[in-house]
Amino acid sequence: MHKTKKDVIMESPSLMNLKNLLSYPFKDKKSGSKILIGSLLIFSSAIIPILPLLIVLGYIMHIAKRIIDGDGELAMPDWDQWGEYLRDGFKWFVALLLCSIPLIIIFSIGYFVYFVSFIGLAAFEESVNPPVWSIILPFFGMGVLFLTMFIGILLALVEFVFLPAGLMHVVHTGKFSSAFHVSQWWPVLKKNFLGFLVAIIFLFGFYYFMMMAFSALYMSVVLCFVIPFAMAPLTFLVGLWTIPLFAQAYREEKPVPLAVPETEVLRAT
Repeated sequence: MHKTKKDVIMESPSLMNLKNLLSYPFKDKKSGSKILIGSLLIFSSAIIPILPLLIVLGYIMHIAKRIIDGDGELAMPDWDQWGEYLRDGFKWFVALLLCSIPLIIIFSIGYFVYFVSFIGLAAFEESVNPPVWSIILPFFGMGVLFLTMFIGILLALVEFVFLPAGLMHVVHTGKFSSAFHVSQWWPVLKKNFLGFLVAIIFLFGFYYFMMMAFSALYMSVVLCFVIPFAMAPLTFLVGLWTIPLFAQAYREEKPVPLAVPETEVLRAT
């Protein structure tokens, strides 16, 4: 059976046509201004924390929304719905923050015990006959730190595998709480685990490429000053390239539309 251009693009959510994926941010006549606005928002986050990033997150969510619940086409929307972008980006941010609480607690415990052990060591050193605890404390602190780092890294890897499906479910339903309705998005991840895995590999690949590019710039005294300005557009482009892959993976096995209030549904652009 003959396949149309759209069918080819949508053939495999996780193995989306790479050329189309990489080129879609530059196809629009307004591509330059759209990328510039996203880059400036990311750059401004160094001065105004969080708020600009929420807008960027919401913007990328609208791209994912069109893939999941719209016509499936890759396209950059206009920067004309700032309020919606901010609101939707806040949903993603809250979901990410709540999912990160276990990691924050684990790492905080490790560093807290580590610093307290050295504070205790300093107190023991002032005594004439330091007790045996003055020897044990530093090793105890380092042991707890390494243990919590090990547990935290393992938990982060597990979270990195499961979180994208939850975040795409937030896009689908329009509710940040949907990220925690595991029974709703788990079948999607289970049926198309390979699709999400490919998207994760692409994400790591883009991140590795970006780090290599920055490392090359660091080798030049002159070019190293370009890094702060290059980081913003590259970060924005990585988001434009990777999030659609997760959205495509979710679209393939997305659940039956839920009864969501109209005000909570993201408008497809």
